[in-house]
Amino acid sequence: MQRTSVVDKISLNILSFSSFLEIGDASYFQAFSRALAVQRQKNIFYGSEGSFHYPVFSEPIPLPPIQEEIICQFENVKPIIKVNYINIIAVSASSLLQVGNCSHLQAETRIKHIRQLSASPSSPTGDFIVKLEQPENPL
Repeated sequence: MQRTSVVDKISLNILSFSSFLEIGDASYFQAFSRALAVQRQKNIFYGSEGSFHYPVFSEPIPLPPIQEEIICQFENVKPIIKVNYINIIAVSASSLLQVGNCSHLQAETRIKHIRQLSASPSSPTGDFIVKLEQPENPL
């Protein structure tokens, strides 16, 4: 049995980066987002940066098989989903805010965080520092 979704009021400040607000049912939802987050100690930008060639963006995500038997039984006494008020600050990075039913959902976010500091490579943390140098192949 399908139900009707009714929402009196929604307060949502930010909906971004492959995210959705759905009121009602959806048979399939798929969202994919990738981001390269670079934080630098100095504001140096070369204009030819931003490659997604890091392994985090191409490695397969292992999904363990569901081996236990799942038995579900639902009884929807009233054919309506009623929500008075939803207050959300932000929905981001392949997320779904839904009042209703979704049969199949797949969401994936991949983010590579890079911190670039202007410390000497000979310092105790030098092995973990990416030096601030201009890329070899500028566009």
